[in-house]
Amino acid sequence: MRSRILWIFLLLSFFAQAQPTEISRPTVGFVPNQGQWPAEVLAQLPTETARIWILQDGLRFTLRGPSEEDSSDLFVFTEHFQGAQSGRFTGLGGLPGHLSYFFPSGSAAMVPHFASAAIDGLYPGVTLELELSPDGFLKTTWVGESPEDLRAVASQFEGVEHGEAQGRILRFAYPAGVLEIDLPDAQGSRGSVPAQWRRNASTWAPVARSADRIDPVYRFSTFSGSVSDNFGYTATYDLQGRTWIGGIAFGAQFPVVNGVQSSYAGGGTDVALMLFSPDGTSLLCGTYFGGGNREQPHSMMVGPNGDLVVMGVTGSSNLPHPLNSYDTTFSGATSINGGGQTFNQGSDIYVLRLDSTGSLLQGMTYLGGSGNDGINANMAMNYGDQARGEVLVASDGIYIASSTLSTNFPITLAGHHGLQDGIVAKLSPGLDNLIWSSYYGGSSADGIFGAALHEHQGQLKLFTVGATLSDSLGSSTSHQPLRQGLGDAWVQRINATTGLLERTTYLGTTGPDLGYLIAQNPEGAYKAVGDSSAIAIVGNTKGILTTTPGLWGQAMASQYMAWLGYDLDTLYRLQTFGSGTTSSINCSPTAFMMDGCGSLYFSGWGGLANNGGNTQNLFTTPNAYQSTTDGSDFYFLVLNRKGAPLYASYFGGAPSYEHVDGGTSRFDPEGVIHQAICAGCGGNSALPVFPHNAYSLTNNAGNCNMAAVQIAFALQSADVDLNLAADTLCAGNQAFLSGTLGLADSVYIDWGDGSIVGGNMQPPYNHTYGLAGPFVITVEAYDTVCATQASQQISIFISTPDPPKAAMNLVYDRCDTALHVELHPTDSLVSQALLVLWGDGNSHYERMQCPLIHDYRGIYGPITITLIALDTLCGAADTAYYVVTFRPPLGEINGEVLVNPCGNEPLMYGEAYANYATQILWYPAGFSSPPLRGRERFWTVGGPGEYTVAVVAWDSLCDRRDTVFWTYEVLPIDDPDAIQFPNMFSPNNDGINDAFRLSESGAQALSDLALTVYDRWGQKVFATTDPAFAWDGRFRNRPLLDGVYFYVAQWTTSCGISGEAHGAVTLNKTLP
Repeated sequence: MRSRILWIFLLLSFFAQAQPTEISRPTVGFVPNQGQWPAEVLAQLPTETARIWILQDGLRFTLRGPSEEDSSDLFVFTEHFQGAQSGRFTGLGGLPGHLSYFFPSGSAAMVPHFASAAIDGLYPGVTLELELSPDGFLKTTWVGESPEDLRAVASQFEGVEHGEAQGRILRFAYPAGVLEIDLPDAQGSRGSVPAQWRRNASTWAPVARSADRIDPVYRFSTFSGSVSDNFGYTATYDLQGRTWIGGIAFGAQFPVVNGVQSSYAGGGTDVALMLFSPDGTSLLCGTYFGGGNREQPHSMMVGPNGDLVVMGVTGSSNLPHPLNSYDTTFSGATSINGGGQTFNQGSDIYVLRLDSTGSLLQGMTYLGGSGNDGINANMAMNYGDQARGEVLVASDGIYIASSTLSTNFPITLAGHHGLQDGIVAKLSPGLDNLIWSSYYGGSSADGIFGAALHEHQGQLKLFTVGATLSDSLGSSTSHQPLRQGLGDAWVQRINATTGLLERTTYLGTTGPDLGYLIAQNPEGAYKAVGDSSAIAIVGNTKGILTTTPGLWGQAMASQYMAWLGYDLDTLYRLQTFGSGTTSSINCSPTAFMMDGCGSLYFSGWGGLANNGGNTQNLFTTPNAYQSTTDGSDFYFLVLNRKGAPLYASYFGGAPSYEHVDGGTSRFDPEGVIHQAICAGCGGNSALPVFPHNAYSLTNNAGNCNMAAVQIAFALQSADVDLNLAADTLCAGNQAFLSGTLGLADSVYIDWGDGSIVGGNMQPPYNHTYGLAGPFVITVEAYDTVCATQASQQISIFISTPDPPKAAMNLVYDRCDTALHVELHPTDSLVSQALLVLWGDGNSHYERMQCPLIHDYRGIYGPITITLIALDTLCGAADTAYYVVTFRPPLGEINGEVLVNPCGNEPLMYGEAYANYATQILWYPAGFSSPPLRGRERFWTVGGPGEYTVAVVAWDSLCDRRDTVFWTYEVLPIDDPDAIQFPNMFSPNNDGINDAFRLSESGAQALSDLALTVYDRWGQKVFATTDPAFAWDGRFRNRPLLDGVYFYVAQWTTSCGISGEAHGAVTLNKTLP
């Protein structure tokens, strides 16, 4: 059977001078047109103050003004049904009597009238029903077979202006006041379907949402891969979207990676913790934590700084801990069973803090008295209930909620009350101080299983939920002051700063009832029940709880969700769900969350591992991951803010009986479940595992493996995050909007220039502006799942074309050694951006941040600079060119000085040059004398000797100077006595006076020489004509003996003067 969807409108009232005027009750009903009115009229509803015309494509209202003295003051407005076809009128519920009309344009007699009416044919599959409500409001109901049929319904209003949707009310101004139209309620077979007003250009429409729009993202499911038997208890998310899971390991073959404890400590079981990457393909941390006896993790949570905090129970006296821990001693007690394990030395609570990687121990403390602590020994309904409790991590401390049998539990407030008490404690973030702690409960057995923090009017409150057999816990103001039966759910409000109990209430039936988990979200609570401080709890019952009338649920069900007020005095809503058998439990709750839309998220398990019951015959939605069960599976459920199911699915494999052995798992605020599972027990790998490269596709143990599951249900509020590709454009160019619409399935865009578009459109969007000016783009995105919307405003400037002009002044110094140039704007420069090609391979793009500067590196020019002025909006350009030439630095001074020594005053000739020198200056007599100028210069000196001339290269264009000093010698080569031969030499190869020779100056003064050397017997032993001779005392390549030798020499000097000499020279090789 197809579900029927209804739009129910109320035309509320017309306001003038702040006085409401209802449409008066008619003396007649809906009168069909039988020829008495124009053909466009189908019928009329006459009243004392208004006539309502039912047209073929709309409704027309003729209203009398607010003044009773002037009944001729009429106002008319028309509601046109946009896109509608001609309708067909059907009267419903005939009224007594007939009416007759006589007009010049047409008459009709014996016309019936009706209490209500229906119009068909306006839109396919849609009927418009009309009636007058008992309050005098016109009620229009659109009836469709599905929400999709009603999407075509839209109205355009003529004769009114300034339409504005304010919450549920659509308001229009008209000359006499304000017209209000209430947002319709869409009714379907499952109850109320969410709706909202939506505008598209000049039309308005109520928009229904489909209830089945959840498309979960199944991110990963993986086994732990442990070879040792490994049970799953608890899970949480971290700040990076990763999943922590915690359980116990029964041996030394659990995967260890980057852990705080690398080996199994023994004692039966250790805590086993694992951190998985967001996609489940990588194990980022795997670690043991334990001592010489057994441990269990019951709850964990990641704190604001990313650290992981774990709360559980231990039977070990040697857990690793810092020296400054609040309590370093295990108290112990008698043997006790809890969570499937026996603690033969009793149990204490432990609280553990690890860093975000799991590799560093940040804190650990015991917490307990001389009795057993942390185990719910007396208030269990499901398997694993003994391992209940919750840890919450906030910036001001760490809160733990659990149960105790100790009469001397460390407390700062109330004393012990009964057989078993709930306890709540607040510890310092470093676990080195107990801020406050208290028992909670009565004279019998009590247990606290779940907790939630809530800030109310600047004060932090802690809500807890559990179960009790005690009386006198309620008060006269409680929603349920007295206990009803064999254990009731029990809710408390505690001052989180002081620990003082402020409010409490029972919630139960004559049968056993337990409350397990609690959720709070101010925004979501307000959207769901109108109270931002309301809380929701989930639990099990074996009694009979009744779903609030009109809400989804199953009667006689064993699971319930309840909404309670801040003061625990009001029950806003209660819904039961399950197979309809309260004698057995379908699902033991493991995770519960409320999102910002007011949707509730639930995770639980049931089946063979539990104390009876199964998961058969639970409700599933068409988009379920798994719609069938083997009776022993997990069950995920999401209810929207109206309490309607958005998603319901089984999760598990056959023949495996998935469960947990206690503990809490969590949904993150985005609606992502992070669930720990004890899976594959019996040695199978039947749990659904994904993706294909998940960390461990198989259960590697002979019995159970802990598993981690992360599924994103994505039921948060709409979000819009769009950006312009360019926020300034030229008229005629397209504007492009891109980005994301978070959870929005429809968008409305007002481009600011009168153009409005809307519909089921996904980014990107484009629009062409024909006019110049600043505009504001308004984007409204709608999420039809949780009836939320988001808006964004973006500014854009549209420019008219303005031809660019490249006109700048070139500023530079050609002598600048930094080779620096600048371009300065002139008054005639027109540009939105400048592109400069500097001519050396570098370029510069600038949006008008002037001047433009550049330094060249070793390039002196000429260099051509290209300047391009750009109109980036309209694509135009203008180009100018500039030429830059820098003066290179002076080159090295090169040259020579030549000597003509043959005159009485020797003549000097100098030649010098240097690149980029404009003048060469010679200073033969020092800088005190005027210089000689020119590349080539002559000057004389007074006679033989050593002289220095200063040569200056001068670049007069840049006033750069460089100086060198050249030293030269003038020899007296016109004096024969200047030619001197040595009288001794010692050719012993010591590098000193090893040869018979002339001095260097003497050799240079000769042009010809004839020299002969003889021994004492007249034997010629050496002869040469080379003035630069050097005799080493050898004859016929043999060294001569020491002794005196005689020489005869004739020569001619360079100046043409001849001379001769003869003498003796001593050869002595022994001389130094």
